[in-house]
Amino acid sequence: MLSSPRSGQSVQVWYAKKKRAHMPLHGQVGQIEVVSRARRCRNHGVRIDGRLYSVPAGNLRTSID
Repeated sequence: MLSSPRSGQSVQVWYAKKKRAHMPLHGQVGQIEVVSRARRCRNHGVRIDGRLYSVPAGNLRTSID
């Protein structure tokens, strides 16, 4: 999980083993465009393959490119 992501940071979407089969974004790499600063809702805007997705902070990790 990323504790303080920055706009433009390269990240990888990562889900738990139970949910991976149902999540098409698992393992894909993108860049953060929108950073949420709310206390409770920590979904960030991640651009993957030209599309913007809302991904929970707990499902993001630093990309190793």
